[in-house]
Amino acid sequence: MSHFKDFFSRRDVLKVGLSTGIASWGMSEFAFAQDKPLPLIKKKIPSTGEELTCVGIGTNSFTLADAPNIQAVLKRMNELGGTFIDSASAYKESEATIGTTMTNLGMRNQFFISSKISGGEKDEKKMGDLGGVKSFDRSLERLKTDHLDLLMVHNMLNADGLMPKLLEWKQAKKIRYLGMTTAENSDHAQLAAYMKKYPLDFVEVNYSIANREAENIVFPVALDKGIAVAINVPFGGKHEENLFLNNTGNRVLPTWAADIGCASWSEFLLKFVISHPAVTLAVPGTTKMAHMESNIKAARGVLPDAATRKRMLAAWDT
Repeated sequence: MSHFKDFFSRRDVLKVGLSTGIASWGMSEFAFAQDKPLPLIKKKIPSTGEELTCVGIGTNSFTLADAPNIQAVLKRMNELGGTFIDSASAYKESEATIGTTMTNLGMRNQFFISSKISGGEKDEKKMGDLGGVKSFDRSLERLKTDHLDLLMVHNMLNADGLMPKLLEWKQAKKIRYLGMTTAENSDHAQLAAYMKKYPLDFVEVNYSIANREAENIVFPVALDKGIAVAINVPFGGKHEENLFLNNTGNRVLPTWAADIGCASWSEFLLKFVISHPAVTLAVPGTTKMAHMESNIKAARGVLPDAATRKRMLAAWDT
């Protein structure tokens, strides 16, 4: 099942490696300047030291019918410094749309493409011949590439059965990194167990200012084991108790938010997520140019320190 299928869209609703110099600059120096963009914030993948801009894009709503718009969005995202594209074999047209876009742009090597493999009896019944390891071959075909930057076991389904294949594909350089995903709090303990059992490079997990459960179980293991963490629902979803992005209309953004480079609540919420020391990047889903530009803007300037994160929590909770 798609991580994002049932979540609201935006409309509806440092043991961390920073780029040189970002963490040491004073916050007051980061007031918005129209003529000069703030520096990008990047974090390192712990297993290799490779840097990634700390905001990417989720793609479960990508369709071939919308390919021209998607192409423009991805091209602009890359111009702004974003590289991480998160998809899955279960997202149906998403991978095909990305493959078509990459071919048209001729920019495959300028993006970090992540997908998810589906396995287990549930997926076999739902997806027919795409279940299990066959979904990997179909992903490569759809994405029009001979390798993936990251392949993860979707929702941990049949993780023990699929992990030997992921390790084999990594050895053969068909994938560069491997991992596992979930979007449910109830899965965090099992995900943490897999993080201790297997040599994972990445996990993808649900986390937001209104749902901080991952801090208790997943994040400590990620820091201990040196595993990158991608966040798949940084604005929350309808399975959470707080549907918060669509509740910001009556809230006044704190004036001090400008000191950390935030001009909107969406940037404020994203900045909180990516500032956790365990988090490598967030991948909010969108097909909208304006939303993507706002998301990438949250990956510029400075990351809030521990004291500022507490201040952000206090501002949100009140």
